[in-house]
Amino acid sequence: MIYIDVLVEYDVLKLNRPFTYACRQPVEPGCRVRVLFRNREVIGYVTAVHEQTHLQKVSEVLEVVDPKPLLNEELSELSEWMSHTYVCPRISCLKTMLPPALKPEKTHSKVIMEDWAELGDPVELTEKQRAYRDAFEYPLPAREFRRQSAGLARTLIKKGAVRLFKKEKESKPVMPVGTDTNFTLTEEQKAAVQTIAEGSDSLYLLHGVTGSGKTEVFLQLAQKTLDAGRQVLFLVPEIGLTPLMIERVTARFGANIAIYHSRLTAQEKYRQYRAVQEGKTAIVVGTRSAVFMPFSKLGLILMDEEHDGSYKQDNLPRYQTRDIVRWRAAYHTCKAVFASATPALESYSRALNQTYHLVELKHRIYQNLPEIRLLDMRREPRQDALAKTLIDAIRQRLADHEQTILLLNRRGYLPIVRCAECGTVLTCPDCGIALTYHKREDVLKCHSCGRIFAFDHICPTCGSTHFFQASLGTEKLEEQVRQLFPTASILRMDADSTRKKHAHEKILSEFQAHGDILLGTQMVAKGLDFERVTLVGILQADASLARMDYRSAETAYEMLEQAAGRSGRGTRAGIVMIQTFDPDHYVMQAVVKHDYQQFFRKEMKYRRLGVYPPFVFLCSVLFSAGNAQKALQAASDAKAFCAGFDVIGPTEISMRQRRPRFRIVIKSSSKQKLVKMVQELADRHQRLFSTVSISINMDPYMLEE
Repeated sequence: MIYIDVLVEYDVLKLNRPFTYACRQPVEPGCRVRVLFRNREVIGYVTAVHEQTHLQKVSEVLEVVDPKPLLNEELSELSEWMSHTYVCPRISCLKTMLPPALKPEKTHSKVIMEDWAELGDPVELTEKQRAYRDAFEYPLPAREFRRQSAGLARTLIKKGAVRLFKKEKESKPVMPVGTDTNFTLTEEQKAAVQTIAEGSDSLYLLHGVTGSGKTEVFLQLAQKTLDAGRQVLFLVPEIGLTPLMIERVTARFGANIAIYHSRLTAQEKYRQYRAVQEGKTAIVVGTRSAVFMPFSKLGLILMDEEHDGSYKQDNLPRYQTRDIVRWRAAYHTCKAVFASATPALESYSRALNQTYHLVELKHRIYQNLPEIRLLDMRREPRQDALAKTLIDAIRQRLADHEQTILLLNRRGYLPIVRCAECGTVLTCPDCGIALTYHKREDVLKCHSCGRIFAFDHICPTCGSTHFFQASLGTEKLEEQVRQLFPTASILRMDADSTRKKHAHEKILSEFQAHGDILLGTQMVAKGLDFERVTLVGILQADASLARMDYRSAETAYEMLEQAAGRSGRGTRAGIVMIQTFDPDHYVMQAVVKHDYQQFFRKEMKYRRLGVYPPFVFLCSVLFSAGNAQKALQAASDAKAFCAGFDVIGPTEISMRQRRPRFRIVIKSSSKQKLVKMVQELADRHQRLFSTVSISINMDPYMLEE
């Protein structure tokens, strides 16, 4: 009999400690077990094994699920670090690290097994049976063995001439294959590769203008790492960029790579995870979850578009991928390269204070940066949502057989449904925020909680059937563009049009082959590289600036500059037209000049005055309850407990699941002191406010939630 410490599957802070169980089977730390916890069968994760215990009464393990540990020592240590740093349950970190089929929870997906056939015993067979048996190379899937004659196959299996055994089902994602574009490096690219490959630093910021060839620098560095016998991790922020990076990587290094992102099936994720764990592949391409792949010889981490908000996890554990990259690079004593045309202010600050080694690519490979024109919508004649100047420019591109990208960062048909008679705005009853109308499905959707509501086109307040049509989403924009250019090939790329598997790849390949106009949300602003795109139009460019958030100017600048970078990437000159009501805003002026440093200096002055990152560290703490007064009381108590820290709030924000929410934001110049305070706050809250939920977000990307 041995005794084991087990983390149970419930990811709540009050259970963030191991519970002791007795076990009659051999088991190692890192394995899953099935146990009884408060009279319920749950899955637990073994953290330690002991020969004895001081406890008088200990329950026994019901089942040992895994014969071998799921995580290596590094990832186990990383889960502890994450739990401490982000003040979250360690079990939530383990669930995030593991693919669905291996998650330590009762409802996890199962590994899919299938029957395979192998040669059995030498038994007496008829000539026909012997010929059928000898027609195959063993082992092979049983379905293939049965395909030609189910009757003969059944007889051979019954006689024992062929045996069946279980094997994990092979499930490999479809890999897009492209043509290698291994061209001669520019002098800037050569210098960047040499600086990073031969440098003694471990962390690098590759700041290169759009179209300067950062991906080729990545591929050159990857080749050197592979030649040294080590593994490479390519990270991209969103699924939409994954096919493009996979295409480049497979074209250069062949198809033996692993990919990992949220659109894979559970079995595909499992097989990709195992391929890395078993050392069958040396290259991984994926979104933020790929940062937890079980590398044993990691030699290089390449993080593309490092500024992107998608690298910040929204739910437990609310980690920042850049933090995990730095931790793993230190553990493996390898190099990490963070790359962007618009680095996060925190990253560029680290480069200036030499925490990162700054490497710059200041020039495009083919053309100069595109010309930026600000269209002042206070004066511009327009047709529906488009300025006439932009319409004329699109028409010219169609005549010249060139392509256009239109960016509108609002999906749906009407982002706000407002009655034209009484002014009532239709809102989500659970969240209190405006519902979006989707015309194709004729429904109202909450883009916060995801609920869908039938729409009878009648105002619930006054009974009117008239609603304002002034607001605009990508669905309505597509309708207007089709009316303006009825013969053009128009594609839409947003969260609605890319729900199905491989939808991103299909849309991009169609646009590459015969598309004229690609319109969409911020998906179309990132990473796309089409030589025939010579015009980018950006609508409602001021929308991001209107957000009441300390990072609103930064996210606006990043989106505008990144979107502008999609134009003129080949041998043809590009132009960008930005529709704005505030052309004199410092964000707009920095974009016109493609001047990141100008934006950085201006924005840093505001951050310093407001005491926001990168000058301090933040932690957002939300309190929610069925009763608003209880939530406010808990938030007020928390603020008082944090005396000595700069605390904003309590502030009431939009509710979730009909539960009122209050937020405080804690600031500190010391990350260590902030983490310690928040841990103490969480412990106190659990003791005093059991009916009030607490949600901790260390280093929040945005404060609007």
